[in-house]
Amino acid sequence: MPNDENSGLDGAQNLKDSIFRNVALLALPWLSFQQDMLAIVKKGIEDTSHVKPVQKLTLLELQAMMMIFDPSRTWRSPLDANFEKRLEDAYKEAFPKLVSGSIDLIEAQEKILKHISDALVALKNGHKAKGHDK
Repeated sequence: MPNDENSGLDGAQNLKDSIFRNVALLALPWLSFQQDMLAIVKKGIEDTSHVKPVQKLTLLELQAMMMIFDPSRTWRSPLDANFEKRLEDAYKEAFPKLVSGSIDLIEAQEKILKHISDALVALKNGHKAKGHDK
């Protein structure tokens, strides 16, 4: 009888391992896809020729919003005549910092995805996670 009790626990453990393995098999292609997309986005950001059109678009959109919300310049006029030029200069200075921060965020995501992917590959291959010996 003791063997029957142990075989029930072993069966439950095998079922649990099988479920985790199946989840890992389903998740790995998505993680790989995400890693590929992050690499594409990072390359696009690092290539400054791709950044300039986005910078120009967002600056023009900002100026268009100011014209929509303040068509008579009643709010902008008291500031000074160079307000839009100073805003453009400040934006051009801040945008590269935003891009740099985006690259740092992408690199952090890449590291996290690599660790998750490695853990799922180990799980898929039947290796127990470190520190979880039961």
